[in-house]
Amino acid sequence: MPPTIPPGVAQPFKLGTTSVDANFTDNGRKARYALAYFRSICAQAGVSVAETEPDEDIMAIDVAVHFPRLSARVQIKCTSKFKLTGKSVTMDLDPKWVESWKESFAPVYFLVVIVPAVIPDWIVHPATSTSHKTGAYWVRFDPTIHREKITVLKTSRFTLDTLHEWKSDVDATLGIGSEP
Repeated sequence: MPPTIPPGVAQPFKLGTTSVDANFTDNGRKARYALAYFRSICAQAGVSVAETEPDEDIMAIDVAVHFPRLSARVQIKCTSKFKLTGKSVTMDLDPKWVESWKESFAPVYFLVVIVPAVIPDWIVHPATSTSHKTGAYWVRFDPTIHREKITVLKTSRFTLDTLHEWKSDVDATLGIGSEP
């Protein structure tokens, strides 16, 4: 039986639902989690990532993925408004993002990370492993199609193989073949 809490004493929080730092909002937690998730896949692929400083985010780019010849740019969004099931995710685009992405010579990718609504459910820690209950999906920004909204197909799952695909895409942008 749980202990009785006397009147006037703060109620205990459920582990993981309340931020350790009360100034860290749930949206802030989503943003940091999405970047950490993204970085973990990049580390698995052996590619470095540079995060854009918050005050320098004038191009609406969260990270640059450093490939040998040219860095790709990535805008990362995290949401619990969608489920991992289904065929696609459609999100609104800020007109300022679209204008800045149109100016980029390097490919710009839009990545959406879908997390469960309950924060402790994002990652589970059974005795023998740690598992993310998350999925990420991506699309390359195309200014002829993506003006007000962007649709990300769930067949475009962000995985280790995605980074090899992006490297080939960057090389093709430069008009050269990709090295194995």
